[in-house]
Amino acid sequence: MKTKQELKQYFENGDIPVQEEFWEWQESYWHKDENIPQDNILGLKETIKTKLNAPDPNLSSGFYFIAHNSPWTTYQKINLNSYYLTSWNGSNFVSSNIFYNNEKVGIGTQAPTEILQVEGNIKTKGLIISELDYIPPMPGQTKKFVVARQDGSLGWDTQSNDSQNHIPLSGTDQGSPITGDLTLDNVNGNKEIKGTVQGSYISFNDDGSLEINNKINTSINVTISGIDFLGTQQGFGGMTGSHYYGDMYLENSFIQKKYADKQHSYSTKEELTGGTWINGKPVYKKTVVFNQIPRTGLVEFKTEFPDIETIISNEMFTEWQAIDAAFAGNQWRNKACITIERKLATIELIGDPNYDYSAINSFTLTLEYTKK
Repeated sequence: MKTKQELKQYFENGDIPVQEEFWEWQESYWHKDENIPQDNILGLKETIKTKLNAPDPNLSSGFYFIAHNSPWTTYQKINLNSYYLTSWNGSNFVSSNIFYNNEKVGIGTQAPTEILQVEGNIKTKGLIISELDYIPPMPGQTKKFVVARQDGSLGWDTQSNDSQNHIPLSGTDQGSPITGDLTLDNVNGNKEIKGTVQGSYISFNDDGSLEINNKINTSINVTISGIDFLGTQQGFGGMTGSHYYGDMYLENSFIQKKYADKQHSYSTKEELTGGTWINGKPVYKKTVVFNQIPRTGLVEFKTEFPDIETIISNEMFTEWQAIDAAFAGNQWRNKACITIERKLATIELIGDPNYDYSAINSFTLTLEYTKK
């Protein structure tokens, strides 16, 4: 950058300045559209520090905050004592009366020996005391209660056992179960055992009936040993079981819908129907589809149905496109008939002893039977 004396020499009388000299003159000054950096303003930082009363780092140390007291903003030192929590007194940060050191808090004391120690009175609308090293009494011993002592402390005290043998809220003592009858009574006439969750209850009604219900949330089940009694409102399932009991039903058992549906379902696997034949033997059920029929029309099924003793019922469906037939049962329009024996089915087209029965597309057979 040219000095002012050098720039003057470009514009002496009789000189004709060139472009570069004009540019050097313009580059030597701040244009009004340009921002002047703070570092280029002589004494600006020192003036601001003086106005803010900034402390000299060589003469003082500590913590400060910037306080704005119109019309000036200044540094103001924070006066804190070691280990005290900070408090605001309206104009400055000062030390509170809460002392913290070595993970212990003291209020009004610099030497707390507990996690929290207060030197003075505490006023509160509620008090929670936890883990007072309670040791429960053994059966037959005196009960223990939390008491406020004359010195203001809380602690355990003892009292003789309940002379009337009431059941404590915590339940019966170990080794002291309820014996005899449990009688319920209430001045409003209700005799109920209630649960606090969702309002469930067991009610002993005056007419001798027992009611198990849920007063608030009717979508919650009443469960008894894996049996769910759902509400009778629309959309509920009534009495249901958590498991399928079809293989363990007794003579007087209520059956489940799944068990009833099973009696009207079909499977290519052998299944017990759950019923019995007149001789007391269990009844089995199975469906087999034959897609290739021998030329003779004799369909053997001793492999698919081994050990058949008695055929109780049969259901058939035949697809026979060669004669434009698809029919259920053991005959078709008095033109074809099917006979079922223990080990085979005989298909016959009446009036055609040489018919090739391999033309039949499929033959489906369902048998209910007992086994040898």
